[in-house]
Amino acid sequence: MTRRMKLLIAAGIGIAIVAGTRAYAMQGDAAALRATGQVGEKADGYLGMVGSASAQIRAQVDAINIQRRARYTELAAQRGATIEEVAAATACQIFASRIGPGQKYMLEDGAWREARPGEPVPLPRLCR
Repeated sequence: MTRRMKLLIAAGIGIAIVAGTRAYAMQGDAAALRATGQVGEKADGYLGMVGSASAQIRAQVDAINIQRRARYTELAAQRGATIEEVAAATACQIFASRIGPGQKYMLEDGAWREARPGEPVPLPRLCR
């Protein structure tokens, strides 16, 4: 992992703490959606639909992704980074700590995978 990526991750943790309950609510919503198996985390720092999903789930995913984009934009402006760099740094955190067994994730190749019990989730390329 590059020094810049490590700094962005550290900054992202700080932003999440400062954001308070909104950040925790958003994380909880994302975790609940991942648990359905219809939604997964993508290497670009956003949620994605695994196959087709109801309009309600699509709306929830869209709302979380809009909130994430706003947060990435704030952090990018504060740190002199691009939105994509901040999003990638966040994806590193999510892949390392928030994807549980049975939950879906997508690396850069665009294929959905399922996390297996006892096995670490592979990190996106930019995290290494």
